[in-house]
Amino acid sequence: MAGSGTSGGHGQGSPVRRPSPAVYRRRRLVALSLVVLVLASIVAAGFWIASLLGPAPEDASTDVAGPAAPSSPAASPAASAGCEDSDVVVRAETDAAAYGSGENPTLILEVANKGKSPCEVNVGTDAMEFVVTSGDDRIFSSADCQVDPEPLMMTLEPGKKEQARFTWERNRTAPGCTSVEAKPQPGTYVLTTKLDKKSSKKTVFELR
Repeated sequence: MAGSGTSGGHGQGSPVRRPSPAVYRRRRLVALSLVVLVLASIVAAGFWIASLLGPAPEDASTDVAGPAAPSSPAASPAASAGCEDSDVVVRAETDAAAYGSGENPTLILEVANKGKSPCEVNVGTDAMEFVVTSGDDRIFSSADCQVDPEPLMMTLEPGKKEQARFTWERNRTAPGCTSVEAKPQPGTYVLTTKLDKKSSKKTVFELR
C-alpha cells in the first residue's frame, strides 16, 4: 500500500499555468511601444545631426552676418559743394586790339571760378553769347543765327578758368536771323560776352 501511495503522489502534481491571451497582448504592446520609442529617438537624432551639418535656413539672416551692402560712390566735389553766384566771373576779350582790313577778330568769352568750391557751369552754346555794339547800335550777336544750341555742363575747380572763342566775320546780324545788308565800317567797337544770366564788362577793339 505504501508503494501505491508513493506512485499516486507523483501522478497527482499541480498542473503548470500558462499566461492568458490578454497577458500576451499586453506584452506585445509594451514591446512594440519600446521599438517605436527607439525609432523615434534615432530619427530625432538624425534630424539634429542634419541641422548641424546642413546650410542655414534662409530666414536666419538675423543670426548669420551677411555681406556688407556696397557703399555709395563718393559724391563729386561739384555735387557735394556748391558755389556762390558771385564766384563765377565772365570776361570778354579779343585776340588783338586792332584789326586791319580783311582780318576777322577772334572774340573770346572767359569764365572763371573765383570762389573756394567747385562750380558746375553750363558752358554750352545755348548759354553763351557774343555781342558787338558800336555806341547804341547793336551790330552783331552770335545768338541771332545760331543753329541747334546745346548745353554743356562743366565742373570748374576753384581758381580755374575756361575760354570759348568765336571768329567774327565782320558782318551784321539781327534777331531771328533777319537778313542785314549793311557792313560794319572801320571804327571802334565794343564786345560784351554773356553766359546764362551773367554778363562781362565791356572790352574795346578797333576795325581799320
